[in-house]
Amino acid sequence: MKKRILTFLAVIFTLTAFAPFTSFAYNTPVTDEVGYLTQDEINALNSYLEQVRNEYGMDVAVYIEQSAGSDNVLLRADDIYDYRGYGVGENRDGIMMYISMYPRKYTFSTCSEGIRVFNDAAIERLTEVTGEYMRAGDYYDAVAAYSEETYGMLTAAANGEVYGYGEGADDYTKPVAWGLAGIIPLIVAALTTRARSRGMNTAQYNNSAAGYVKGGLNLTTSNDLFLYSSITRTPRMQNTANSGGSTTHMSSSGEMHGGGGGGSY
Repeated sequence: MKKRILTFLAVIFTLTAFAPFTSFAYNTPVTDEVGYLTQDEINALNSYLEQVRNEYGMDVAVYIEQSAGSDNVLLRADDIYDYRGYGVGENRDGIMMYISMYPRKYTFSTCSEGIRVFNDAAIERLTEVTGEYMRAGDYYDAVAAYSEETYGMLTAAANGEVYGYGEGADDYTKPVAWGLAGIIPLIVAALTTRARSRGMNTAQYNNSAAGYVKGGLNLTTSNDLFLYSSITRTPRMQNTANSGGSTTHMSSSGEMHGGGGGGSY
C-alpha cells in the first residue's frame, strides 16, 4: 500500500513538474535588467503597483532592458507582455511601460481592457508626465509618475469616466489622502532620497516613495495609495475627432494591443 502511494505521488510530481510554467508564473510589476532603479525604489514601486493590481484587476507593469533588438520598441513591448505572461485574468488586462537602453527609447503597450482605459488620449498624457523625467535620466520619477497617473485613470474608469472620453473626463484625479501613519516616514524618506536626487528644477513631484515600504504604512483604502505627497492634478484635455479612441495593432503572437507614445530619451 505504501509503495502504491509513493508511486502515485511520484506521478503527480512528474506531471506538475512538466506543466507549462506560465500557468504558475507570477510577474512582479517592475523588472529592471539595466540598473536604472535602486532595489529600494523597485520595492516601493512593486508594493504600490501590486495594490493597484489587487484593487482594479489590471496589470500596471514596467519592464527595463538593455536592448530591444530593433528600433520598433512597441512591438518588443508587446512581445514581452505576451510571451512573459503579463496581464490579469483570462483576457490579460493591463498596460506596460517599456524602456530600452539600446535604442534609448520607451513606450507603452496596452492589452484587452487596458486598451479601453488607456486609450490614445491617455497614452499621450502618460508620455507628457514621464517625458521630462526620462530625458533628464530621473527614471524613478518617470516610473512613479506613470504609476500614479495610471492609478488615477483606473480610478476614474471604475467610476465611469474614461480618460479623454466625454465631458467631465478632465477631472478624473482626486486628492490623495495622507494617512497619519505615513506622514513621518514620508518626511524621513524625502530627506533621504532627496540627497540622491539630480535636482530637476521643473519637476512637480517629490521623490519620497521609499517611505512607502520602509515606513510601515497600512494601506486599507484606495485613498491611502500614493507614491508622493497629497496632490490634485487636472490634465490638459485636447479636443480631437478621435477623442476617447484607441489605435490598435497585432503583436507577433496574434494578440491585439494598443498603446504607443513615449519616444527617445
